[in-house]
Amino acid sequence: MPCYNEQAAIETVIRSWFSVLDSTLGDFHILALNDGSTDQTEAILNRLSVEFGPRLEIITRSNHGHGQTCIAGYHLAIARKIPFILQIDSDGQSDPAYFPDFWKNRTAWNIIYGKRTRQDGFRRILASFILRNLLRILVKAECTDANVPYRLMDTAACAPSIQAVPPGIHLSNIALAVILKKDPSVRHGEIPIGFPPRMGGEPSVPFWKFAGKGFQLFAQLKKAGIR
Repeated sequence: MPCYNEQAAIETVIRSWFSVLDSTLGDFHILALNDGSTDQTEAILNRLSVEFGPRLEIITRSNHGHGQTCIAGYHLAIARKIPFILQIDSDGQSDPAYFPDFWKNRTAWNIIYGKRTRQDGFRRILASFILRNLLRILVKAECTDANVPYRLMDTAACAPSIQAVPPGIHLSNIALAVILKKDPSVRHGEIPIGFPPRMGGEPSVPFWKFAGKGFQLFAQLKKAGIR
């Protein structure tokens, strides 16, 4: 769970996910990567880690951006031989109510994406539409929603693609979706999810910066030979 300036949402998000994971799994570990937050996010996380104990691990680092923080979490899970990686965001848009359906289908597919019904505004819907079509045209990848922050991965099956993401790609979670899509051995699945507005804070990539970040991503993918 990457976290950046989510003081308005983070406690509710952590508590709601603990409740669902406890009832669904019992054996789990939440890794919250605090990506250089400048508000009270770190203090809230540290307080919650005392309450929840070792199942809530906090890593605080300087700001690297959402995608790089996700990749850091993936690599740590691979190194620890965690069998399944669930990526979620910390802003309250990743509703844990859908997780049991993901978990029931964990052996049917190697990676399961949430297929969003976006309720967070026309601009975000438009950004997803543009990204999907640019990926189709420029890198020949049919990714329904390459930027969705709700995904469950079989670590062993997805590790080669995770490790193939070139270092330094800002939107590396999108790059990973492209690499996974181009691997014929990876089985992809989708589960419909609602996607409400954020509980607070601001998106890690504001809408007005999205186009620039997108073109930067395509340049980086081309340089890395991913096309």
